[in-house]
Amino acid sequence: MKYPIVVLCVAFCMGILTAVFLEFPFAILCFLSVLAIVLSAVFVKQNIKFNFLISICAFLLGAVVLKNSLILPNCHIAKLIPYKSECSRVIGSIDNDPVYLEKNVTFTLKVEKIKLGSEWIKTCGKVLLKVYKKEKFASSEKLLVEGKLYQPFSFSREFNYRRYLRNQGIYLILSAKKNGVIERLGINKTNWINSLIFKAKRKIRDVFNKNLSSFSAGILNAFILGDRQDLPKVLMDMMVNLGIVHIVAISGFNIGIIAFITLVILKIMRIPRRPRYFIAMFLLIIYCALTGSNIPVVRATVMAIILLWGYFLNRDVNIYNSLALAALIMLTINPSQILEVSFQLSFLSVIFIVWLAPKIKKMFPERLNDVPWARFLIVTFSVSIAAWIGLLPLLAYYFKIISPITVLANMIIVPYATLIIISGFSLAFMGLIIPFSAQAIGASNDLLIIIMFKIISLLALIPGAYFKLPNP
Repeated sequence: MKYPIVVLCVAFCMGILTAVFLEFPFAILCFLSVLAIVLSAVFVKQNIKFNFLISICAFLLGAVVLKNSLILPNCHIAKLIPYKSECSRVIGSIDNDPVYLEKNVTFTLKVEKIKLGSEWIKTCGKVLLKVYKKEKFASSEKLLVEGKLYQPFSFSREFNYRRYLRNQGIYLILSAKKNGVIERLGINKTNWINSLIFKAKRKIRDVFNKNLSSFSAGILNAFILGDRQDLPKVLMDMMVNLGIVHIVAISGFNIGIIAFITLVILKIMRIPRRPRYFIAMFLLIIYCALTGSNIPVVRATVMAIILLWGYFLNRDVNIYNSLALAALIMLTINPSQILEVSFQLSFLSVIFIVWLAPKIKKMFPERLNDVPWARFLIVTFSVSIAAWIGLLPLLAYYFKIISPITVLANMIIVPYATLIIISGFSLAFMGLIIPFSAQAIGASNDLLIIIMFKIISLLALIPGAYFKLPNP
């Protein structure tokens, strides 16, 4: 087979989806998986039979992985509190970077103990903690919290909030009101890596907030760190309507810039070729953790590492197999991701860019490739229209919007956003190393961001730039 990992990935995904919509006993799925593996080993020298059996094996393993992910241990907090508890006390450590909203502070709490009656019981799992107090919290901080535990509600047909949280391993929400008890029990030293990463993230965020206007800082925090809570709503709405909201979602766009800058700097420093790739892979992993390890950035990081590893071994890398391997790794860790909009959009956009963009590019006269600016426009147009064609059905289905101007908007905004991201990384680096030089770089960032906002505003005013679809 030319694309063996692609075939296995498709079978694996079909197994997950089948297990989502159809009920199969877990024990029978395990038995059939083992049987398929044994038969594959028996017919390993017979290509047709082996390929068929290994595909069946991948299909069954997909179903097994999903069913296994839904089986909670007996000590899981969702089993101890199956629906609702008016007043509960839990002990746990903060598992992500807190998000400070207008009314509350929200973060994930990895629980260790829960008080049932007068007895403390060891437990496991994660809850979404909402604290209605104006307090600052640190990642990996250990807390004792009193509040109300309840299952998430889903108020919209279009968005199932309960399923969204469950796909992240969160089954309950813990609401701590102003009069609730919150005791700080120190730092969870077993999670020191996360603590260091989020400490670095806070320092970079402080650099942006000190050297930029609040408007620009909110945008750059989204571009560089993936924090969109301070992103101006008017800008977010315009980017959604124009189909360019992906520029504020950390993804392959940002990962590619990081890898490129790192490799160029290391080459200038005369670092040997192989160590360059190792350093680049390490920095990409750090950046992935720094931005919250969301689906698009994890996909892009895994793909980049696979490509860099291929260059390290001096081997050609097949982009389709690399993409399939990235999907397999992510779905093995969390098979429920396949139902997430971000997972579907992330992989589908790359598939269409890789498959369709070269075909669109070939439609232009060959002689135009000899002209640098014409070649740039052709490549940008080909990538933009390939992604737009691929994502059009999903965007129309999920967001009820069609944006004919998306191709033009991407051709203008994506290259310009590259300048902002490079300038933003420069500001973060200089702000951490030479703080007094950051103000001058911050002024140039402010100017670039204001110009981008003006361009997006003008594009949004073009008649027929986008139109909304009616809800069925």
